[in-house]
Amino acid sequence: MVFSVLDKQTIQCVMSEKEIADYGMDKRTIYQNDARTADFFREIMNRAQQETGFTKKGGSIAVHAAFLADESLEITFSIEMDTCPPEIETAILKAKSLHGIIDFCARALFTDSTSLYAYEGSYFLLADVRDYKMRDMAVLFYAADEYMDGICYTKSIAAFVKEHGRCIIKGNAAEVLGSL
Repeated sequence: MVFSVLDKQTIQCVMSEKEIADYGMDKRTIYQNDARTADFFREIMNRAQQETGFTKKGGSIAVHAAFLADESLEITFSIEMDTCPPEIETAILKAKSLHGIIDFCARALFTDSTSLYAYEGSYFLLADVRDYKMRDMAVLFYAADEYMDGICYTKSIAAFVKEHGRCIIKGNAAEVLGSL
């Protein structure tokens, strides 16, 4: 199990298939999203806090879980500082393969600007989602789970990718990639 503190509000955990099984869970059980799944995520969050020193200081915790191509599980815990949904400006979709992003863009419907960046062997599709409704955002993230290796929406991650990554396509990346 590998824990990473992404910023002061976000922590990420990557678990192998065996580590998931050690908790008595599997992909099907996690997808059921029942009380057992909630307990599993709570347990992982507690362990993450113990191992990293990350602390939750108020607010609720949003959990995003995605199975990766190797059947490992990437869990992102984000502390929401108030009770209403966070203002998400940019969805950051990460893939190790450009093919995954191309396939995703061919199927996803983007109405706003998207840019493609490369950084340390991975590709990042940054999508402006400020005008998306919650349902549209859920559809986007659901589709991205199939094609992407990671998904987040933290402002600091978007800023980091823009600052340190190499911009490959600016403004209409989803349109260009989706037409390939």
